[in-house]
Amino acid sequence: MQLKSVLKSIVCVTFILIQGLSLVNGSERNATILAGISKDTLYDISVADAKIAFSLVLNDILKESGEFVALDVFQNKLEVEKKLLKGDLDAVFTNTLQYLELEEHLNSNGAYIIQHGPNIKPKFYLITRRNAGRDSLAELRGKKISIPNGYAVGNMFLDVLLMRQNHPVSQRFFSEIREANDSNSSLVNLFFGKVDAALVTDFSYEVACELNPQMRKQLTIIQVSEPLIHQVVAVRDDFSQSKLDKIEPYFLNTQRSPNLAQSMSLFRISAIKKLNGNYLTEVRKLLQEFNDLNRRTISSATH
Repeated sequence: MQLKSVLKSIVCVTFILIQGLSLVNGSERNATILAGISKDTLYDISVADAKIAFSLVLNDILKESGEFVALDVFQNKLEVEKKLLKGDLDAVFTNTLQYLELEEHLNSNGAYIIQHGPNIKPKFYLITRRNAGRDSLAELRGKKISIPNGYAVGNMFLDVLLMRQNHPVSQRFFSEIREANDSNSSLVNLFFGKVDAALVTDFSYEVACELNPQMRKQLTIIQVSEPLIHQVVAVRDDFSQSKLDKIEPYFLNTQRSPNLAQSMSLFRISAIKKLNGNYLTEVRKLLQEFNDLNRRTISSATH
């Protein structure tokens, strides 16, 4: 990357971070919508960046509606659930599995997909190093794998793959599951031989290969999931319908300001779309298969 391009990127990031910090610092005073997310739900982003990114993106979207969102990041999804059920949160950012757990407490008409990449339903790739002699699941037993934070749906896909072939789930199958802060770090760990496999989304893999074309030559995809939505934001079941009617047109508006488009790009948010029932079909099937296989495994172990 040329120096001019690097300096331009630094200026853009600095501007957005300053703008974002201003939103975060003012959110406690001005918030009309309180949202929560857990650390284990964050995808390809740090806690500090998440507060900035979502506050910046959402409040830029809603600025003409008169509403203001404040985001709090909790230690785990149980804390988020408690806050939601207590009525302390108006909205939650969840992975898809957590959304299904909380579905009865959320407004199905006020649920939206945070899209990363070109497809609303990304696929998960299980990747190894080319010519390493580990081209099947069985050959990865006792090896190390790198999985980014926020990959709950991807982890379940991996567990289902293993149980289909009568292997134990990933926690017992691999000698180490190395959590990475982002997808690129997982691929870098694999590329340099620090781990034997990595699990990332198709979009993350393509971005990494664009940054480093050698990755496509050195790495190989050995398993691919069905298209699976992995991140949802939804409002509480008793959230004001009049407020929802007011903010949704802004929330779903495809017309973006240059500043908003830049911030969404930097934080890898490509779109926000309304969640329709059939969007979760594949995730529901995956969850059902996981539960069936898990029961079979437990039953086999007790007989």
